[in-house]
Amino acid sequence: MNELINYIILGMIQGLTEFFPVSSSGHLVLFQDFLKIKNEGASAEIIAHFGTLFSILLFYKVSFFSSKNENDFFNPDTLKLLVISTIPAIIFGLIFNFEQFFNYEFVQYSLLANGVLIILMSLLKSSFSFNFNFKSALLLGIFQSIAILPGISRSGMVISSALMLGLNKEKSIQYCFFMVIPVIVLSIFYELLFSSGFDAINLLDGLGLFLSSFIFGYLSLYFLVKFLKKFDFWWFGLYCIIVSIIT
Repeated sequence: MNELINYIILGMIQGLTEFFPVSSSGHLVLFQDFLKIKNEGASAEIIAHFGTLFSILLFYKVSFFSSKNENDFFNPDTLKLLVISTIPAIIFGLIFNFEQFFNYEFVQYSLLANGVLIILMSLLKSSFSFNFNFKSALLLGIFQSIAILPGISRSGMVISSALMLGLNKEKSIQYCFFMVIPVIVLSIFYELLFSSGFDAINLLDGLGLFLSSFIFGYLSLYFLVKFLKKFDFWWFGLYCIIVSIIT
């Protein structure tokens, strides 16, 4: 039962922080240390990623399973932009070894940097005048690749930079979460092919992890989209700074 609770907690943390601009990887490092939960290995990571992946598909089901409109996932123009946005993450992920940064001390400082960057980019909102094209897609991809580091938020970097570049707010939010789909899929394939840290997970524990990640991922995505329609990201930046100071 304790193992199941641990998996549910990890799934909850993954789901809640995957979309909030507070870094899911950073929070997992902090909570594993605080709760004395051992690193559950690649198997748990893959299952948790599947949970958040399915939460995106459910939330954006109308736009994802369509190609009629220019913002739909399978629209040829959107797919081209997503390919461009994904290239920097692939390059950064293959060239650099980020495993050494997955520790408590690094996350303390990277959360601080994440918070400061989010606040600064929020203050610089609409400082530029970009349209959604290959150039802006590449810039967003570079910001996304920075978030491979634990403690740096992918959604925080992408959405804040999109708003700073003057891109449409609603489309930026949706595009940000479409961007994560190929990254999650590629990371799952990478773990399956190259990871040596697979541990057997029984059906009940795996199901608890998946459902927890899926449910809390969907709820956090729903809340964040509603929140960003009325408020700015700097609140999350302040949260990251406070957590960094506390830890």
